[in-house]
Amino acid sequence: MATTTTTTNKPLNPRAQDLSPKGYNRAALYSGKALDFDGVNDYVDLAGFTMSGSVASFSFYVNADNTGNVYFLDANPNRFVLRFSNNNVALLSGSLVEFDAIKANEWTHLVYVLNGTSAKCYANGVQLGTEQTITAIDLSAATDFDLGRWYLGGAYYDGGMANFKIFNTALTAAQVADLYNNPEKVVPTGVDNTALKLWLPMQEGAGTTAINGAPDALGSELVTNGDFATDSDWSKGTGWTIANGKASKVAGSATELIQLSVFPSGFSSKTFKISFNLEVTAGSVRLRAGLNNQSYLNSSGSYVYCLTPTGNDQLKFGADSSFVGSIDNVSVQEVSGLGTISGATWTHGIGAPVAQTSVIDWNKWTLDGSNDILIPQGLTSGRDLLGNLFESARNPYALNLDGKSWAKVHDNGSLDITDEVTLEAWVYYVNDASMLEHIIGKRASSGSWLRIYSASANSLRVERDGGAATSNVGITENAWSHIVATIDTNDTIRVYVNGTQQTSAASFTPWGMDNEAPVSIGAWVTQNGSVSPNSYTKGSIALPRIYNRALTATEVARNYNADKSKFGL
Repeated sequence: MATTTTTTNKPLNPRAQDLSPKGYNRAALYSGKALDFDGVNDYVDLAGFTMSGSVASFSFYVNADNTGNVYFLDANPNRFVLRFSNNNVALLSGSLVEFDAIKANEWTHLVYVLNGTSAKCYANGVQLGTEQTITAIDLSAATDFDLGRWYLGGAYYDGGMANFKIFNTALTAAQVADLYNNPEKVVPTGVDNTALKLWLPMQEGAGTTAINGAPDALGSELVTNGDFATDSDWSKGTGWTIANGKASKVAGSATELIQLSVFPSGFSSKTFKISFNLEVTAGSVRLRAGLNNQSYLNSSGSYVYCLTPTGNDQLKFGADSSFVGSIDNVSVQEVSGLGTISGATWTHGIGAPVAQTSVIDWNKWTLDGSNDILIPQGLTSGRDLLGNLFESARNPYALNLDGKSWAKVHDNGSLDITDEVTLEAWVYYVNDASMLEHIIGKRASSGSWLRIYSASANSLRVERDGGAATSNVGITENAWSHIVATIDTNDTIRVYVNGTQQTSAASFTPWGMDNEAPVSIGAWVTQNGSVSPNSYTKGSIALPRIYNRALTATEVARNYNADKSKFGL
């Protein structure tokens, strides 16, 4: 598992100014998806995980809902316990060792470091109290690890927990700070990947299995040609074709896409992580691991399963007769050290944004020096029009714009919007009086258009051919703002800033967007495909979203509240 090359998660503008407020809590920024424990009987059983020695580091994110005796981890039989009690985090190993307090109801990055006869604890990258002397812990004597409960005492954790890691090395203070300041890193600088023995990202979001993502836990790739780069290695039933990096099917027959001999010998006693991307236009398709049939799927998305095959060693995708769609990025890896989730539920630590119903194919385009760039929602980098690579700010996924760069989302049928629509983005606004700073928009070759732009901080304008709506409240300069524009079936435009409606305008000419022009972000693409020279944005744009319906006021507020902690609000 390679570490990321990103050096900072701070939101930076093109002039490298740190936009994060003082005391920026990167644990809150990171939290996102998590497991939620109810404090009654929820826990994660890590019965298949073992450790050895007396040196280890435990790193994880928590958001405790109360200050009672709640337990992060117990290594049975009562060898050591990590807990939160009376506002203090503590280590229980024969005797109780308490460290300083952390806050309840707030995301915190905790790291416990055991180094033989000493123990340290860190919260949000800062050591709590002083190093404590303890009796050396023999981790090999722990036959069962539990997250979220004290096995002997029956006390359960109440709150959220995410990104749990165990290293077989004592992290230094600098390495702990590195993990906190750069939460996208898997391991900190100076630590070998093989030192990571357990990693439960808690990002899977479904099922009762927490997948161990540590390098020692995931086996080699077992699927051949899982990216469908060539028309080979797969047996295609009637209606299936392989081209352009996808296996696609048309309606007409209920047939299967099969790869033989995927699962190795002894597969009936092993567990495998199976993942793939699915695009569905009509009908449904299901995964089969040998004869282990899963439920039919009729929605586009990325799917992850942990399965034990039965019957035979084949991987199959069985489509019904009406299925029209495609599959790509198929992967199968043997998994060990799984966690079994009992009761705890997948959730978003800071609230879930509204599901996007107009899905753009963000990931099917190569970023190279000859193309304009696209923006995925988890952007890591991009290129300007000249092909010069520029880094984005990882968390909160911002595209940094210097007044001459822009981005586009390539043509896709999901953008053939003919009625309702929502445009959404987070913007760090730097006012430039010489520019009509375009945030996000689309212009069809027929001349129709839809766009959000700002000529000044107090003139935020949403425009389409036939009408416009201007918000005189505007957005704050040199700060992050959440901007949303909706058009409903009554042809009413509404403009929202930071979750609150600012203005509306009604009775515009009906309109429709075709698929002959891309979505542009950070500049305005004219009818002939060139960029309007006075349209560039300075500052940063993050999390652009497009829906093929008009979000309600409640949903707009929900999106704002779900993401605002990423931007220091």
